[in-house]
Amino acid sequence: MRIIIIGGGEIGFALASQLARDHSVSIIDSVVAVGERFDAVDVAFVRGSGTSAEALGRAGVATTDLLIACTGLDEINMVACAVARRLGAARTICFVSREDFAGSDSSAEAVQTHFGIERIIWPEAQLAEEIERIIRSPGAIDAETFAEGRIQLLEFRLPASSRLIGSPLAALRLPPGALIVAVKRSDTIEIPRGDTHLLADDKIFVMGVPIAVAEIAPQVHAGREGRAAQLVTIIGGGDVGYRLAQRLDTGGIDLRVIERDRTRGELLASSLRHALVLHGDGTDLELLESEAIGRSDVLVSVIDNDERNLLASLLGRQLGVARLITRVSRPANLRLFERVGIDVALSARGAAVNALVHEIQGGRARLLAVLEEGQATIVEITVPAGFSPRALMDMKAPAHSIVGAILRGTEVIVPRGADQIRAQDRLLVFAAADAVARVRNYFGSA
Repeated sequence: MRIIIIGGGEIGFALASQLARDHSVSIIDSVVAVGERFDAVDVAFVRGSGTSAEALGRAGVATTDLLIACTGLDEINMVACAVARRLGAARTICFVSREDFAGSDSSAEAVQTHFGIERIIWPEAQLAEEIERIIRSPGAIDAETFAEGRIQLLEFRLPASSRLIGSPLAALRLPPGALIVAVKRSDTIEIPRGDTHLLADDKIFVMGVPIAVAEIAPQVHAGREGRAAQLVTIIGGGDVGYRLAQRLDTGGIDLRVIERDRTRGELLASSLRHALVLHGDGTDLELLESEAIGRSDVLVSVIDNDERNLLASLLGRQLGVARLITRVSRPANLRLFERVGIDVALSARGAAVNALVHEIQGGRARLLAVLEEGQATIVEITVPAGFSPRALMDMKAPAHSIVGAILRGTEVIVPRGADQIRAQDRLLVFAAADAVARVRNYFGSA
């Protein structure tokens, strides 16, 4: 596939680094120094503006299969997509940073239609949705839902007190309809077997029907007392914080938002019905103590600055907050944040890049989720029409992958070895990064 990327910044570089392995990639950027960082990447660098027909022509836009506009300016991205479409680009994808370009109202649809954009990606909105899923799954450090909510995937980190530690997996009393599909120990993801023993600080991935998956949490966090309503504190009322607050401001959650810009805080207070909006600095220890932030079940720090996010989160931990969710602007900081005690560190741009790369790679499998910074994915495979029914235990699944659920019409099956795979079944497969290509082609010869 021929791909043009407009903008060699953080998003553009991450996309190019991954896509150049399998595709012909060209980068357009007006800054000469930007081209130097691509010296070690197999791409063609074109100096110029992404809105210039001349620069697009030098990049081969007329025969391009896909153009991705990801500069830091929304207007440039949209115009670049419009010009590229008129010059022959088959498809265009546009990154934006503002809701008015990516919302669900008619004006956003008009922008997409007018500029000939196939898809608009707003990473901050994706981040807010991901944080909401985690908050609404007490005890989890990541949460995904599939098949219109009929299947859920929760990720937990095991404390030393967990009841899941000590016995082999086959001896654990997991609720019917739930399956531990993977274990991450240190930096390695493995598919567990019946004789696998879970250890403190392991991350486990549990897939199944929601009612069964929810029953795993008390076994992970033995003895944890829950409130009728979670107390959630959001530090930062910017795009991510505001959107997250709107999603949580529906009752059932005791919500507080701390915003240091008074005008922004007044906007939040006027539009949120149930939340308490506080004016102040989320890194001010005196403020955090006076507002008893340590009582929070969850503290979410989504300031647009990694250092201040880390400080606010660590202050919250010192004050006794049970669970910390922190935004990370630079993906390189993700592991650092986790190592210093942040429960959930998330990068809006990193997640958007990984999801887009897997979508572009395509194949037989449809990508549903990207996990652990791209170390694993959930993919959906439809079993070919000519496939003869076969028990799961008799199938040689690709290494480092496991079928976590079978969707058969309206029926949902969380499989055991004796369950059969049939033609037209939809399989939800957990696959480590090195297994994705094999999973995509699993039924290629069927």
